[in-house]
Amino acid sequence: MRNLFSLNFIYILLIAAEIAAIIFLCIWLPSYAPLAAVIAGAWAISLIAAATVFCRGGSPEINCSVILMIIALPIFGAAVYLCSLLQRKRRGLLTVDCQPQTAEERAAKAVCGTGGAGYDKAVYLKNGDEFFNLLFKEIASAKKLVCLEYFIVHGGKIFNSFMSAIRAAKRNGAEVLFIIDGIGSAFKLRRRELKTLRAAGVSVKVFHRLKPLFYTGLNNRDHRKIATVDGRVAFTGGFNIGDEYANIESPFGYWKDNGVAVYGEAAKVFEGVFLSVWNRDYDMRISGEGKHRCTVYYDSPPRLSGALENFYTAAISSAKERVHVFTPYFCAGEKINDALKLAAMRGVDVRVIIPHIPDKKYAFELSRTCAAMLVNYGVKVYEYTPGFMHAKSVVCDDRVFIGTYNLDFRSLRLNYECGAIFGGEICRLAERDFWDCMRLSAPFLPEKVSPPRAVYRFFLRLLAPLF
Repeated sequence: MRNLFSLNFIYILLIAAEIAAIIFLCIWLPSYAPLAAVIAGAWAISLIAAATVFCRGGSPEINCSVILMIIALPIFGAAVYLCSLLQRKRRGLLTVDCQPQTAEERAAKAVCGTGGAGYDKAVYLKNGDEFFNLLFKEIASAKKLVCLEYFIVHGGKIFNSFMSAIRAAKRNGAEVLFIIDGIGSAFKLRRRELKTLRAAGVSVKVFHRLKPLFYTGLNNRDHRKIATVDGRVAFTGGFNIGDEYANIESPFGYWKDNGVAVYGEAAKVFEGVFLSVWNRDYDMRISGEGKHRCTVYYDSPPRLSGALENFYTAAISSAKERVHVFTPYFCAGEKINDALKLAAMRGVDVRVIIPHIPDKKYAFELSRTCAAMLVNYGVKVYEYTPGFMHAKSVVCDDRVFIGTYNLDFRSLRLNYECGAIFGGEICRLAERDFWDCMRLSAPFLPEKVSPPRAVYRFFLRLLAPLF
């Protein structure tokens, strides 16, 4: 009965009513029958596509946007959606044989197949200098296997230092595997850099290479940032391979980012996340040894989608003291928005830091639109005035989520992503970093917008799940 009152069901009823009207015209107006038959056939295809969207479940926001596309473009929209269902199953699921010890770990085991993992040491990395210095040092010391998975790779000083570390690893006898996203690095990773990687002995795979042919799988992108070295240390966070991430050359002011390096069995799990894409699927076993524990999570759509969205919703809903968010793009679905609203109304300190200088103007406008909706419920939103906020983490009381996820539909539903949940010292350092950024941020104040801009924001919000 709940589905009878959903927006998706209403859309289907509207399409069915249109088809009934066309059939009525076919009966009573024979002279228009050929045209009416063509129109009826077009809307019949739309009905099939819309019904398929409804029956497959998934995010209501994305489903509504897809159905709107089908209604607006009766043949083309339905064809695009139905073709997307014919694509082969994409890689890659990870199954970790382990013994979960907490409810959080049991949830990760059930949803992602990962569970909890032990680690001996973790290092919170709050800027590009800290991140790249440690990353290049660890890669250069590799003896067996280096696994690299990045959304953006492009030439420059960081790439040159990156190659020096890889060549050192190769001299040590290490194998180097590299997954590069074909969309994120399109027009940035030149043939010269790709040739340099392969000449150094790096095995490279391009994830969903950009092609002139129609391919709906391009909508699922590998947004992960993973580097593992010999299964003993793993890096993740917001840093890609490019000069702007180290503030060598940034057109958007100071580039603020964060990440984490974790040593121990948790690093092996991140290696498994990488290998699940490299090998399409991957099974592994860990013993759970380590001084501390963390929980590794990931999304691999369409086979596994929305995992972190559920973790975020649960953590925010159960928060008692604080929810502190770093995010470059702020356009989450209703589940997370409602959780943030209710947390703020319960008296939880809910704060979100977004960029002041945007890298994408439409995304910045969308972030401000969503921020304006939440501040009325007590959510405090701030803009990082020195430049672009690219850090991606959420602190909920004594736990911090650090990874590659933005707080938007694409990251939470459409992209391959990953991250980990930490307590203890890493959470304390992330919270300290948050307050350091707060001192450099200005409160977001909703502004009165002109009618054309209001219309623009309306369509941005409407189509956001499809970006």
